[in-house]
Amino acid sequence: MEMKIKNTTSNIFLAIALLLVTSIGAMAQTPNVKERVFIDVNAHDLLVGETLQYSTYCISHTTNQVSSLSKYLYVELIGENGVLFQRKHELVNGRANGEFFVPSNIETGQYYLVAYTRWMRNFDDTSKAPLVFINPYKGHFNENLQGVPIQVEFTTASGELIANESNQVTYRISQNNKPVVRGGRVIGGETRIADIQADANGMGTVTFTPQAGTTYQLLLENLDGGFDFYDLPQPTDAGVGLNINHTESQIELEPIGNVQAGKLVIEHQGNLVFERTVQDGFTMKVNRSSLPKAALKVAFLDGSGSKKFETWLINTKLEEQPYGEALTARSAVMLDQTLETGSYSISIRKSFQSQLPQQHAAFSKIDFKAPSAEIYTKLQQAISFHKVDETDLPETIDFLPEYRYQLLQGKVIANSDSAQVADQNIVLSLTGESTLNMATAKTNDNGQFVLEYKTVNRGRTTPAHLVIPDFDNSYTFEVEDNFIQSHNLSFSTVRIDTADLDDIKQRSIISQLDNAYFTPSIDSVAIENTLTPTISNFNTHYEFDDYTRFRTMKEHFVEYIQVAGVRERRGERRFVLYELDERVDLGPNPLVLLDGVPVATDKILDFSPYRIKSLSAMNRRFYLGSLSAEGILSFQTLQGDLGGFEIDSNHLALNLHTPEVKMEQTDFVAPETTRMPDSRIQLLWKPIFEVTSGGPQQIEFSTSDVEGDYEMIIEGFTKEGTPVSIIRKFTVRGNEKG
Repeated sequence: MEMKIKNTTSNIFLAIALLLVTSIGAMAQTPNVKERVFIDVNAHDLLVGETLQYSTYCISHTTNQVSSLSKYLYVELIGENGVLFQRKHELVNGRANGEFFVPSNIETGQYYLVAYTRWMRNFDDTSKAPLVFINPYKGHFNENLQGVPIQVEFTTASGELIANESNQVTYRISQNNKPVVRGGRVIGGETRIADIQADANGMGTVTFTPQAGTTYQLLLENLDGGFDFYDLPQPTDAGVGLNINHTESQIELEPIGNVQAGKLVIEHQGNLVFERTVQDGFTMKVNRSSLPKAALKVAFLDGSGSKKFETWLINTKLEEQPYGEALTARSAVMLDQTLETGSYSISIRKSFQSQLPQQHAAFSKIDFKAPSAEIYTKLQQAISFHKVDETDLPETIDFLPEYRYQLLQGKVIANSDSAQVADQNIVLSLTGESTLNMATAKTNDNGQFVLEYKTVNRGRTTPAHLVIPDFDNSYTFEVEDNFIQSHNLSFSTVRIDTADLDDIKQRSIISQLDNAYFTPSIDSVAIENTLTPTISNFNTHYEFDDYTRFRTMKEHFVEYIQVAGVRERRGERRFVLYELDERVDLGPNPLVLLDGVPVATDKILDFSPYRIKSLSAMNRRFYLGSLSAEGILSFQTLQGDLGGFEIDSNHLALNLHTPEVKMEQTDFVAPETTRMPDSRIQLLWKPIFEVTSGGPQQIEFSTSDVEGDYEMIIEGFTKEGTPVSIIRKFTVRGNEKG
């Protein structure tokens, strides 16, 4: 559906949105048309009783700087059996954070934390953090892998095996999406070419010179003592390839095959950062310092300028820094860490042998999960299986960005031939707020509309109503949910190895102690309604309890409501408002509201006055967005929930998600007495750590009673958009003086 809005409110945002819709083709040349989300979590595997902490960054897909397109973020936790929660966050300087306590009734399995903005839905983009939750109190049976085949994948930089040239071939061995560490050999026909040994990531590289017409295979010994055969790509004598070698200071690029008159080019964020004509048999050496620190794209162009292949090139790695000395249990610690001006998140947590790899900001742009290695060669092996995204920008868009306010998008459908869907006023009334909160929009020729509204950040749904004040005709609504209704997610079976059991047992005991004795210190902002009422300039107000209550609503207007009256003619009843200004002639049928919801006159006159708390009146002409009213009569029920009033047409009741309450998790406060155990494995979680002046930063925390190896992981982006991923490892030992 292509959204084209006409006769909308005069809000500048919608004017900009119109420009976005009609010029998406031109935006293909704009570097900041797309945005993305990076999700940092304190752990990718958690046990029942532990808390998932997450911190998010909404940034430009190109520059990694804060995106100015979206103000609201949508976060979902999804398991194989459905959605566990849906949350909406207000982005402040592109940042938001939250947490989820893993309950005791959860099933062991794989889950995903998914985050996206409304604007990202136009590009089918979401960010996903894969998670594993383990419930040690429920039985778990590992899937029998006897019948699950081992998968072997092969790749080269160009995707081709070039005959009569020395080729680098990277392989990956896995079973049930888990790496398999196994040795084998490459054979060509009956000839033994090379022996191979997969590393802890199930990967490795073999270099050999294939011959055209020869079939090459990888032999792996199976558990039965026999061999399984896996075919390598068939060699070609007409292709182009590239061998990539890394040293600490240089990248060596060796084009192979039919490379005459071709060029190698390297791109970063769409900009050309390296270009060189290929000379046959010549290896190009490029200094790392001359290239941006990032995952780059390297491509080969033939003599006519056509791109023959494109692949990823690693020029960044995880910054691992050991902390020299062991720390003492139950002690206050202050670590110095140099950081540039920017926005970060910091997690200090005990590390376990069985823990899953972390997602890192350094590789988040290409959605690549790096192996636990700081070696360029290992990273290049892993990223060689990560394909370059060639997705084109869409010609049209379906979802306008929530640039300043929340948006509700939908469509009006006429229920009769006399009803017209074009140029209809749509009124959104949020009855869950303590003040009158309304928003309006106008439909286009197809009955489509986009409403712009505000709510208090409560972290829950709030009741709302959509109404078309044309009560002479009948309409129905279709509303687009801002949350994605169906995600394309692949769930792997969780397999708990024998080596993992000791970790799980230790963590389970720690979790029980932690929940029994320990309470986190949480700073939260109290919920306060700071919204200005949509209509605050009523000139008359009546509290019904201040007067005698009568049996019918009409009698109240006859007896003491002096600014308005009820007229009946030929069976039709209507309200009239008496003008304050004799020069203004108010027309008939003022806007009638019940708890902010437009209602028909005859319906409110039949409603029980004993359910009405008050009436506010405005006997002057009023404009609310595209809606103009010949005065307003605003009734308020005793509970503010329509008091059982039934709206049987032109109406849709719905619940809208409100953004989460801002909550910042600070470090835990250690027990004041040594008699109380301190069993924390999460020593610090700073979801939003802003550095306004670059240089050494002091990071304070306290160690617990839990000895072992810990990691301080810092993720984030500098003000200029450079991704930062820092890992500092240290050990905590018991207090020998104890």
